[in-house]
Amino acid sequence: MLNIEVQLCGLVFDIILIFFILRHESVGLYSEKIFKLCLMVYTVCIFLDITSIFAIVYSAFIPQLLTEAICKIYLVSLLMASFMGFIYTCSDVLHLRESSEFQTGIRVVLAAGVLFIMMTPISYFHSGRTVYSYGPSTVVTYIFAPMFIIGSLVFTFVYGKQMSAHRRRGIRAWMAIEIVAAVIQFVFPQALLVGFGSSIGLFILYSELENPEVYLDRITGRFSFDTFNLYLKQEFAYIKKFSSIIVCNEEDLKLDDELEKSILVEMSEYLASFANAKLFRLSNNDFALIYDTKEEIAMDEIESAVNLDVIRNRFRQPWAGNVYLDTHFLYMPNSGAVSSVEEYIDVYLRNRDSFIKEEEMKLLDDTASQHVREYKQMILEIKDAISSDRFEVFYQPIYSINTETFVSAEALARMRGRDGKLVMPDKFIPIAEETGLIEQIGEKIFSKACNCIRKYELKNKGIEYVEVNLSISQCENPMLSVKYDEIMKNACIEPRDISLEITESSTLNQKRILLDNMNKLMNLGVSFALDDFGTGESNLNYIVDMPVKIVKFDRTMIQDYFKNEKARVVMDATVKMIKELGLSIVAEGVETEEQFEKIRSMGIDYIQGYYFSKPLSENDFIKFIDEKNKITGQ
Repeated sequence: MLNIEVQLCGLVFDIILIFFILRHESVGLYSEKIFKLCLMVYTVCIFLDITSIFAIVYSAFIPQLLTEAICKIYLVSLLMASFMGFIYTCSDVLHLRESSEFQTGIRVVLAAGVLFIMMTPISYFHSGRTVYSYGPSTVVTYIFAPMFIIGSLVFTFVYGKQMSAHRRRGIRAWMAIEIVAAVIQFVFPQALLVGFGSSIGLFILYSELENPEVYLDRITGRFSFDTFNLYLKQEFAYIKKFSSIIVCNEEDLKLDDELEKSILVEMSEYLASFANAKLFRLSNNDFALIYDTKEEIAMDEIESAVNLDVIRNRFRQPWAGNVYLDTHFLYMPNSGAVSSVEEYIDVYLRNRDSFIKEEEMKLLDDTASQHVREYKQMILEIKDAISSDRFEVFYQPIYSINTETFVSAEALARMRGRDGKLVMPDKFIPIAEETGLIEQIGEKIFSKACNCIRKYELKNKGIEYVEVNLSISQCENPMLSVKYDEIMKNACIEPRDISLEITESSTLNQKRILLDNMNKLMNLGVSFALDDFGTGESNLNYIVDMPVKIVKFDRTMIQDYFKNEKARVVMDATVKMIKELGLSIVAEGVETEEQFEKIRSMGIDYIQGYYFSKPLSENDFIKFIDEKNKITGQ
């Protein structure tokens, strides 16, 4: 009986791995391709190991040159196997994959090893069940093969930061098993463990890294969002062009778990029917179809555009029998519109969250990526402006109808660019709110406003208080009252000199934290105003719930009053109700004398707008108040 039991076990291991891998669709990652190639080479190596044993055993019946050739080819396959292991290890290190010098160098080493194996003599031993080859050719193999194996281990340490922890552990375990098996076989040639050791190493690698299941979403069985990132990273690394369709579903389908899962599975099966595209399930219940360009003519763009119309029609129909979903689509006909996977993801996420009502599809072209670049640039600009103190406070005076003087002002944030020019609030405020930077800006504006009150003794100029805006994120901060109390104390001003403007919070938790902050600050003497009334964000219920003293009518509401009869009736009734609640009203956006006279006759308390003044810098504001209120401040 031949001594091939261990090799047969290794061969069975490899065949099982091949079977499981072939059962799944391939995503096409570089490391995935290299692993499959490794598996094939190692399987051939074990087969040649078994073949060489047969050749040695039956050497009396076949030509000696053929026996030697078979044994040497087996040794070459051993060297190739270790070489492929080295290539797999380097697959995560892009600059090595793309370095012609590195690629040429390792191929020269491989070619030299193959040449020496084939040129040096080989001998073989056969006694009973003990069969093996030995001699200079075998020694050469044990010199060159370990170079690649040890090189693989070294690379996991040198370039470890470019690999995941799983990948480092898997490769190190694989190479360690190969080294142990090789040492044992070198010391005890009759123990033919190298092939089996390699199979065990590959099995570990499969379990840790290359099991196709790790690339799949558990619910739908399609490629996952993590795999989507890996795939796009590879596409951009090799400058491959592709087109893509992203199906954007609601993050919360508001269905029970079982029904939601069945709908997602039904969707994925439908989208998977477009055979020429790779299907990924993204976060937020979204799906992406990626069409690779395989020809100079962008046939993928034509195909994806045709498929998009078909898909949109299907998604207008119900799922699971009777469930209609509000689905939107993002279509990027050419990936050249973005420069990297990070930019692609940014474009996708920013656009999926900005669909307006009735908008079903967005085309993602160069303009979309330009908006993202401007967005990122603005974030950097805001951060730099915060660190270099380039935020200023402009003040818009507020007129009292009762006293016919300016009794207040709204403090407004302005950002000075690196070039010294002012950046308008609509450019940076929304981005600051999205990124959370608005809290730092808000604190700076509040501090500067407090210092202005003290520096110019605004009370002596007729300014009873200054209004400062609070963002929703500031209102959600449990430490708001503590921070603002500290700022007012450092500025040596009275809390009654401040009125904080709030907008409606959307959740109960936000409202709870806001109320807690309001109560603490009101106990100190700070008053509150409800901003943006009439924009759809604030309503009468909120006025009842919140302990505000002032309600500010938004500019849109004021302008609509003079254009729309229904708006006029609503506003007249609203003024009456708010006044009955004992609250004061500020009308924002008053621009003409006609508007001023009409607003004054309605019983509104304060007026703010371009009719009196645009927002003014600190110095101009002081000059304006001194002139209009006839107070010198001396």
